[in-house]
Amino acid sequence: MTWYEKHGYNEDPFSTRKGVFIEKAVNLTEPAEELAYHIGAGNIILVEGEKGTGKTALVFAAMERFKGEGRLIYFDCSKDKVNLKKLLQNRHGIFGKVLNILPKNMVLLLDNFRELPMQEIERAKYYYDNNYLRSIVFVGNGTSTLPANIMDRIGNRVIRLKKLTDNDAIQLVKNRLGSLELLPEKTIRKIYRKSSGDANKFLENCSKALEEGEKNLNTTGEPNE
Repeated sequence: MTWYEKHGYNEDPFSTRKGVFIEKAVNLTEPAEELAYHIGAGNIILVEGEKGTGKTALVFAAMERFKGEGRLIYFDCSKDKVNLKKLLQNRHGIFGKVLNILPKNMVLLLDNFRELPMQEIERAKYYYDNNYLRSIVFVGNGTSTLPANIMDRIGNRVIRLKKLTDNDAIQLVKNRLGSLELLPEKTIRKIYRKSSGDANKFLENCSKALEEGEKNLNTTGEPNE
């Protein structure tokens, strides 16, 4: 039995799996509102921030606003090669591929866009200009760049995320666990400092700390500090 099952959790409350516990995120409420507004307004948006600042969590939080509409396409460009035409055609299944049908007014969310070939970035702009795409969200780190003609379209619609502070980290643990009984503030601060401000690494290290603490308790009868 895992440490979290012993404490009554159905799954690891520190899971970093995409789309889970987005309602327990810290400092993403206002950015998510802003992103949802721009998507609804039909804009091209840039979301940027260092690794572990919650960019993907922000995107999934915004996606919840449009859940059920069936007009969102999320793609992580770092996982596989992207072909925007096929992505759009797949919305119509086999008929889209055979008949070369592209849907209209889709919302395209491109995570880790720096992996995108320039040809696909230009294709995205073409689909946007011809109403196949209602909105495009480019998500990348602070060093990612987009062509000047795309940045001109984006203008000031850039959402920049910052690293968590120590206090943010404490609130995040409280949100995930429901209390600070298992991890006191002093321990959380130590874990956060070792995680270099990376929220995902921080969550993983919190889970590891509790797992190690549970093992120590089983072998010595005393909790691991």
